[in-house]
Order: sequence, then C-alpha cells, then structure tokens
Amino acid sequence: MIAMAMTMAAADPVDTARKEFNDCLTKFTNESLDAKKAQSDFTKESASACPAEKTKLIDLMVKAEMQYGGKKAEAESYANEETQMIIDSYVGSYGDYLASNTRHGKQ
Repeated sequence: MIAMAMTMAAADPVDTARKEFNDCLTKFTNESLDAKKAQSDFTKESASACPAEKTKLIDLMVKAEMQYGGKKAEAESYANEETQMIIDSYVGSYGDYLASNTRHGKQ
C-alpha cells in the first residue's frame, strides 16, 4: 500500500527539471567531446547550452523559493548560482574526459 502511494506521488518539479538540465548538459558535453572541442570553446559554449532546460529549472527554483517566503531577487540569485554550479561541474571535468577519451555518464 505504501509503495503504491509513493509511486502515485507526483515527482518534485524542481528535481525533474534539474535532471532534465543535467541530461541535456551530459548530451552537450558528450557531443563536444566527440567533436574534440577545445576546453576554451566548451567553456564558452556551455554558458548558453540547454537554454530551455536552464530557464525551466531557474523558473521552478524561483517559484519554490518564493513559496517558502523568499524574496524574488534572492530567489533569482540563488537559482542562478545553482545552475551556474551545475554548469561549472561539467566545465571542470571536461578536460579530464577529453584527455582520457572517455564520456560523461559512460563507463
């Protein structure tokens, strides 16, 4: 009964959007690795990668923060910092993947 209720529970929209953004960045990263893009090119392009997924995540994070009484400016700042940290993690690992000829999310 509990398992059934858990299955029926709606997924957290922020978590879903975060996963979609990460999935898109993984695809972007692997395509960049396949194209042997230089680290500097990848870094520049990553800032504008996955715009729809990034916007959706930011919007949902802002909405969630404001539901808890946060101010809009603070919520936007938090959401922008969080999405930038996600991008930075891909940028930070790109060189290692490129040097080892491996791909993000693949063994």
